[in-house]
Amino acid sequence: MPLEIRLVPRFQLRTVDNNSLLLPAIEIAPTGSNVPHIYSIVCSVAGTPPYLAAQIQSAYPEFKSDQSFKVSAVQRLRQNPCNLDRPLPPSVNCTVEVKVEYFDSDAKGEPLQDKPKTAIASCLLFSASVSEPAPEPVQPKTPAQPKTPMQPDILVQETKQKTILQESEQLEKGKELEGSFPGWLALDFGTSNSTVTLFDPKVVFPPDSLPREQEQRLRRELAQWLERPPTKALPGTNASEWSVFIGDLYKNLGLKKSEKLTDFFLGESSANLLEAICQIELCLGTRTETFRRAASQKLNRIYHSAFRVPPMEWQNLIAVELDSSRRATEIPSELEIVNLNSPLKVKMGGLANQHRKEAIAQGSSNSGNQIKGKFHHSPKRYFGQERPPFEVTIDGKNGRVTVNDLLQGAWAHLIELTEKFRERNPGKFSDGRFNTAVVTYPAIAPPGVRSEIEELFVSLGISDVQNAYDEAVSVAIFFLWREFGGDLNIGIESFKTRCRPSGDSKWSQNLLVLDIGGGTTDLALISLTLEEIDPFEDGEDRGAGGRYYKLVPKLLGSSGHLQLGGELITLRIFLLLKVAIADALLTAATEKKLQSDRLETIPSELQERFLDKNDKYISGSLLKCLDRENPETDTVAYKDALDAAEKVLPTRWANSPASLQTFYALWEYAEEAKLKLGRESSSNSGSSSRSGASDRGFRLGEAEISELLAHNNVTFQTKDSGSPNVTISREQFERIVTPVIKEAIGIASGLMASRLPKVAPNSANNNGQNQTKSDPKNSEAKRQPIDWLILSGKTCNFPQVQRELYEEFSKPDSKFVWNPERITFVLEYTKLATSAGACYAEKLRRLIFDPKESKTLLRKGANQLQIDVKNLFYFLPCSFTLAGIGETQTIFEAGQELYQLQPEDKVAKVRSDWKGTQLTVAIYRKDFEGMTPQLWGSYDGQDLAKRLNLKDEEFREQIKVQFEIDHKLRFKLMFCQQGKPHYLIPAKVPSLDLKQALSKASLNLEAQGVISNGKLLGDIAVHVIESATVHKSDTHTVVFAGGDYSEELKVFRYGRTEDPETEQGTGLISEPLPEFPGQNGNQTFYFRPTNAQEWTRIGELGRPGGKTEFPCQYRASLDDKGILRIHAGEVPYWMRSGNPEEVFKQEGCVFQTELELQKNDMDEKRNPFSGKH
Repeated sequence: MPLEIRLVPRFQLRTVDNNSLLLPAIEIAPTGSNVPHIYSIVCSVAGTPPYLAAQIQSAYPEFKSDQSFKVSAVQRLRQNPCNLDRPLPPSVNCTVEVKVEYFDSDAKGEPLQDKPKTAIASCLLFSASVSEPAPEPVQPKTPAQPKTPMQPDILVQETKQKTILQESEQLEKGKELEGSFPGWLALDFGTSNSTVTLFDPKVVFPPDSLPREQEQRLRRELAQWLERPPTKALPGTNASEWSVFIGDLYKNLGLKKSEKLTDFFLGESSANLLEAICQIELCLGTRTETFRRAASQKLNRIYHSAFRVPPMEWQNLIAVELDSSRRATEIPSELEIVNLNSPLKVKMGGLANQHRKEAIAQGSSNSGNQIKGKFHHSPKRYFGQERPPFEVTIDGKNGRVTVNDLLQGAWAHLIELTEKFRERNPGKFSDGRFNTAVVTYPAIAPPGVRSEIEELFVSLGISDVQNAYDEAVSVAIFFLWREFGGDLNIGIESFKTRCRPSGDSKWSQNLLVLDIGGGTTDLALISLTLEEIDPFEDGEDRGAGGRYYKLVPKLLGSSGHLQLGGELITLRIFLLLKVAIADALLTAATEKKLQSDRLETIPSELQERFLDKNDKYISGSLLKCLDRENPETDTVAYKDALDAAEKVLPTRWANSPASLQTFYALWEYAEEAKLKLGRESSSNSGSSSRSGASDRGFRLGEAEISELLAHNNVTFQTKDSGSPNVTISREQFERIVTPVIKEAIGIASGLMASRLPKVAPNSANNNGQNQTKSDPKNSEAKRQPIDWLILSGKTCNFPQVQRELYEEFSKPDSKFVWNPERITFVLEYTKLATSAGACYAEKLRRLIFDPKESKTLLRKGANQLQIDVKNLFYFLPCSFTLAGIGETQTIFEAGQELYQLQPEDKVAKVRSDWKGTQLTVAIYRKDFEGMTPQLWGSYDGQDLAKRLNLKDEEFREQIKVQFEIDHKLRFKLMFCQQGKPHYLIPAKVPSLDLKQALSKASLNLEAQGVISNGKLLGDIAVHVIESATVHKSDTHTVVFAGGDYSEELKVFRYGRTEDPETEQGTGLISEPLPEFPGQNGNQTFYFRPTNAQEWTRIGELGRPGGKTEFPCQYRASLDDKGILRIHAGEVPYWMRSGNPEEVFKQEGCVFQTELELQKNDMDEKRNPFSGKH
């Protein structure tokens, strides 16, 4: 699109100089080389309060003219003063919409007046309900431009206009960066840890040697291998032969015996490294065959490991060092509020953890409440939750902090850490303020979360927010990139060998991402299709024969769980430890092995199930209620045991802040137990910890238990050394971990069973290769298998995950044939993969180019690969159903294709059929068969019925509803009387006059018209000449078949949507048109009178609106005046803004509204930091 309206999507209103209202700036900017010619600029404002909306609208002048003017540089829309005569209300909710109508330029720079275009942008205007407002987004900065001769007074030069901004703390210190950063940053705010990846196009590294990351890995692994003793370097070979091999290597490299071979490999010279590898191969040539074979296998593993390291530097991707003290790219997500300014000032990571411990240790009568508000262990869990604000006191200043304040503060801190990383590396990165951010989110997160993310970032001054990539999809893109390594020529061919043929020059495979993180589980099921594209014409010089490939990922389904991950495991260990400690203390007190006044009185407060006939505590009775798989199934016993343990070891701090210190101390022991017991046996030897962990399990001794009780002023004296103590064994850990892993794998199995494409075996192709053809409706067809399983998230490092996966996928009906070579898990990328994958995906989306532009590289023999990441947005990842009585009704199917419905749309969408209306509309998300549906949103139809003064029966009978969903899974509802909307025919749409065209062909229809008495007097078709060219008489496409349409005619309205007296007519709307022919890109229409054989050419119509952002279906309309038009997407409905009462007074007018989104339904039993455990 050659024209851009620069308008922030969200703006907080406030006054300056007492009564002057500050409004968002609106800029008109040409994009690309084509210069737009503007003939209309209209700003409309609607919302509450109405008087303020009207006053704001008057501040933006309207421009309309029969003569267009050219905009060759960025210009700002002039604003009239907006002076208020009363205070700014506290609850403003208005929307300003800017609509610009224009023409593109032809080759001579003249306007293409037969192809009008429209650009629309909107901004939510709101006012704060608290005294301290949130910051407004930074207004865009552009250089001053000369005023064009035909430029109207509505536009002004931008740089002379004063903009009042609320500056951040960084700007107050004089650190404002001029201009915009040319790249972007991708942020993954995790439950436990967070990462940021930066894309900076400043330095381009020529691929004339190994990528730096791969070279470093190769150096390190070769050095480690060569310094090992013979028994570990090459087990099973002769030790003396290894010594001879090392000696030969020293000699050939010219090293002295006093020098270390590892130092040579760990040096900086790439030439030395290549020489050393060459000498290794030469030295192996003089060794025995057994030695050579063993060494070659080892070298192959080293090379394989090195070449699988993603070459981030080559792609201009930088993993940001967020923790400078540890030189780590990951930072713990725990945060501390340090300032109540707006945006909220926070600190994250180890420092926040340390400060929390110090605050707890200092203690005071009200310190617990202060700590609860100031420190947040895992803020990501607040995503989408509706909860009251936190009461926070900082430096004597009290404030209330909302969930969104907290999340915004965390993202602001990650951006600040990224900026400090740039400052620590002067000259290495591009300058400029960050203006673009890619933000990941859980796959199962509702659309409200995504909208809130965008609004929070815009308020931070990030005007371009991309949140299209969920965490599972981001991981898939990262490992797909890793699969190709640094060499496309080798990587692509290797990838093809692991695919199945799916047509001429096409190969496909299915992959599943299972990401079990710290707090959430995310899954994505993706089909990958690799296609070879030939950009050369027949006989054109192909040079060295490089090949161009296009890889198309299709999202078959996604799912997950917002409370299924490492923290749930820690919580269950926490509860087991708590009950085990209580059991050990009560047992020791009963057996007189310790003395404590408080512990001796507790049995009298316990349930009878825990006491013997003498009212003595029964040893082990508490523990057996939790020490088994799925103890929650016995709800009463489970609750009684936890309540009893609370009497011994109080950790429920929600209503007792004094217990906060005990909670966190026990939580850290549970974390340590999880990490220790989760390691494989081979990694446990020699491990030790401050709490006395041993290979037999995890142990807490008398000292640790005494310290925990002391936090609540409970003391005891022991009579038996070593008592009390508690040990969590590996068997107990298995019983805790296994149900969590099984639940995650169960989601994966359900997703595969429902969403993998069905195929029926087909005959061999011309090459003798078996192919499969998609056949989703064939009940006997089998589903395709999973070819590649990607594991991510640190919880997947537990050996129990591999074991449970093997058990699941070894079943006869498994969709994945167990093959360790097709299971990818790389511990070092378990966290970075998400932000790096999203950052790389955004690069592919933005920097994609046409295959024909690659011919020069292809002639040099270089293969090229295009990954069409945008295709991930073209299909729904799940189904949506409408609640009914007894059963649900599916309104959207998983895998349903999305389209561009209107030329100005920025997202792909799809609409349902018109359906009957309910008094309560409830929509559920359904990921796969057997999964409990998730309430996605609702709408109060009863309220609409009351506003329309309709009885329940009348409302259900007269009003119909249609649903619209976009690729971000956001819903809109459209209501219309009887589901018979009127259609708005835009004023300037490519059209043909059938009467005029047919009269020239001596087909006189002047008297009766093309449509007469509801009847179409002939067929209208396209692809007629193409059909004749191939001597086929039935391959044309009939757009409108002649016949009686008296019951099917649509009502058309012409002109502006806002005009209540719009001119009306009737007509027909076609089904989607076939593809536009490739020669001239125009559809040629033909007419054939009823009962005639010959076709008469009407004329040609081009593709309206140019190239669209998303796949687009085109439709034709034919009105009763004989005007034939082509529309991009759907023919728009006639809609009116305002109250539904006014809308429904106009027959055929459509009322559009939003679905009321459902907040995340969080299970408090799975929330570790609810204060109730």
